[in-house]
Amino acid sequence: MARGAALVATLMVMVVVVVVVVVVATAADVPFVDTRDGRVSGIVEESVKGRDFSSFYGIPYARPPLGRLRFKDPEPFPDWGAMGEASIPAPPCIQYFSAAEKVGIKEVLGEEDCLYLNVFVPKINGDASFPVMVWLHGGRFTHGSAQEYPPHVLLDHDIVLVVVQYRLGVLGFLSTEDLAMPGNLGLKDQTLALRWTTCGSPSSVRVPAAPPPTSSCSSRKFKIFSPAIEVGGSLGCPTDQGSNTLLLCLQGLDAKALFPRYESSRRWGVLPLTFTPWVDGRFLPRHPALLISEGRSTRVDIISGITRDDGALFALRNYHPTYVVKDHASLTEIMAGPASLQLEGRSEDPEAVSRQLYLHYLGTTHVTEAHADDFMRMFTDHYFAVPHDRISAHHAGKIYRYELQHYAQLSFGQLICPSCDNKWVSHVDDLYYLFRGGPLLSPRTAPPQRPKDLQLPDDLTLRDIITTLWTNFAATGNPTPDSSLGFTWEASTPENLQYLSLTPSPSIKPDDRKETRKFHNSLPIQENLMLHPHLVKVPQGATRSSRHEL
Repeated sequence: MARGAALVATLMVMVVVVVVVVVVATAADVPFVDTRDGRVSGIVEESVKGRDFSSFYGIPYARPPLGRLRFKDPEPFPDWGAMGEASIPAPPCIQYFSAAEKVGIKEVLGEEDCLYLNVFVPKINGDASFPVMVWLHGGRFTHGSAQEYPPHVLLDHDIVLVVVQYRLGVLGFLSTEDLAMPGNLGLKDQTLALRWTTCGSPSSVRVPAAPPPTSSCSSRKFKIFSPAIEVGGSLGCPTDQGSNTLLLCLQGLDAKALFPRYESSRRWGVLPLTFTPWVDGRFLPRHPALLISEGRSTRVDIISGITRDDGALFALRNYHPTYVVKDHASLTEIMAGPASLQLEGRSEDPEAVSRQLYLHYLGTTHVTEAHADDFMRMFTDHYFAVPHDRISAHHAGKIYRYELQHYAQLSFGQLICPSCDNKWVSHVDDLYYLFRGGPLLSPRTAPPQRPKDLQLPDDLTLRDIITTLWTNFAATGNPTPDSSLGFTWEASTPENLQYLSLTPSPSIKPDDRKETRKFHNSLPIQENLMLHPHLVKVPQGATRSSRHEL
């Protein structure tokens, strides 16, 4: 089976556990909680609004993936035995991300022993039960950590928050496409962490927030193993003596030495993505587009949404002073065009499709500063909005759709391009309402005058609305179970893709992307040929492919 990358953009998923956990009464100074692997002690912290809560940092959910366990499926962590200490955050999983230089990170970070999670519990007197929300961080499977998501905002509410780390990049997704190195390890880590949280009952989870929804249906064919072979060869590992020999060699190397090697494969900013999930026939049995079209997606209720200008994540990088977008040659005549849109392997003629997209949105393939808004809108629709609609239309359970449309005091775009004055509601901006600070939202290279958290009244009003919606959903399965917020958020349907416009005065908005979807659904790319081949318009002289593998 051919290789494939299952996610286009950053995956950020909040999972709600329907079952509740029982919190052990805290001692005067040292809180403790009973887990499935034993009792652990933590520390007491204070939420944004002054509520005490108990924090348990660095709880292991899997054996350290070292030595013979490198490139292998995660194994459950054994019992603690005596009481374990969980007061110090675990290091992040090893990661190297060249674009992070903009926020002051230039080295290979983290440790291979990184399969830990953090648990945050409201402080109570006596035993109590709370719904549990599990946060799986984003980062395109190349970067991210639990430390980036402090709990102090969400713990204003009566929920338990669990923040999970999982293997990234080479260590999380390299595969020989056989049992020697099966791949998809980062996803398997997430699955084991969810089982740890639910005590082995995966049927009891719901997904309340998954920005961006491109994760399930924008797969494309990448020859991911090719750069892996180059990595192995450059480090002295044989690539012609079978998978097991290669595995043994790679298991003996310094893990951090593996990571900078594949950064040279980038052709356009952070793209193309290199080590990502693939359809292995077991953990991921079929192409996600096929699973969705066949009605085989999990019947769970979800909150799912985008930001108004999600594509700013990609567009703003080209208006940073270190880039010279106004002097770019025709993007579709070089690899930057297909690479910027992740079209390699998704189309038999990626340059032609990228030309279609650039001409449709910009009217030209020569990008200048004058095209900024159209450039951003192309990325927003291609990577986020249209895939979001596609997921919504095929989702088996209830789906509550939202679009963040409020430009706040803090925006991730301000970090990507400090000199830009675009008021775009960027990808990641919704996280400022759920989390305070952290190295992602408040990097150490941010200007000293930049606030560490939201301060303006409208921003704080919207934060209260969003966190109430999310925690209502965690507790009841309905984001507006009563009239306390002054509006009712109804689930959308395939026939009515309405959404909640998230502003300080939220309102329900009608589906406004029908014509946009019509254009995108007509493009001769792989997922369109799987989901609706009758809508695809094949350019004159081209051949229609019905290939279904990645």
